[in-house]
Amino acid sequence: MSLVTLHVYDITNTQYEAANASIQGLNRFTKDILGAGGIFHGAVEVNGDEWSFGYCDRGSGVYCCRPRGNTGYTYRESIPLGVTALSPARVRNILGAMQAAWLGHEYDLLARNCNHFCEAFAEMLGVGSLPAWVNRFASQADATVAAVNYASEQTQKFAEDVGNGLSSFGNGILSLFGAGNSPPRGRTNSSVGANPNGGPNEG
Repeated sequence: MSLVTLHVYDITNTQYEAANASIQGLNRFTKDILGAGGIFHGAVEVNGDEWSFGYCDRGSGVYCCRPRGNTGYTYRESIPLGVTALSPARVRNILGAMQAAWLGHEYDLLARNCNHFCEAFAEMLGVGSLPAWVNRFASQADATVAAVNYASEQTQKFAEDVGNGLSSFGNGILSLFGAGNSPPRGRTNSSVGANPNGGPNEG
């Protein structure tokens, strides 16, 4: 049995110090004051190692580091998730499967990020879920993007349906007046008063 802990970091790995400071300030306001979450990196510690997920061009995005020691971010706080009943050998097997499944090039800031990995890992370890505020930014942003995409698709479909309906209506009106049809049999499009026998008109 082993204690499972979530380590939370402020994301301060941009190349701009002003941006890093702004993110930390935003997190202090949105999380500490409003309790609404912020922009965080998450990692799970079990059996003395800290595991997380990030982007890379090839291979697995799952990686390990010293607990609370990820130098790419600024450590913030730790949250106990519970105690896993799984043996260290079983945990290693789970991590092996996750390393194969969580590929670095599939990383997505909104839909498949480090906190999604932590949530999946915690579930497989049989412990508690992550607090909602840890990944709220990505979850809400992803939902917003999905809603915008859905609205765009429905608007396009509506426009196509209206266009098809107008086209059908126009064709119906034209057919009502005989537009585009061949003249009835026995009649020609000759001018008014023309002699049907082809000769000159008789007065």
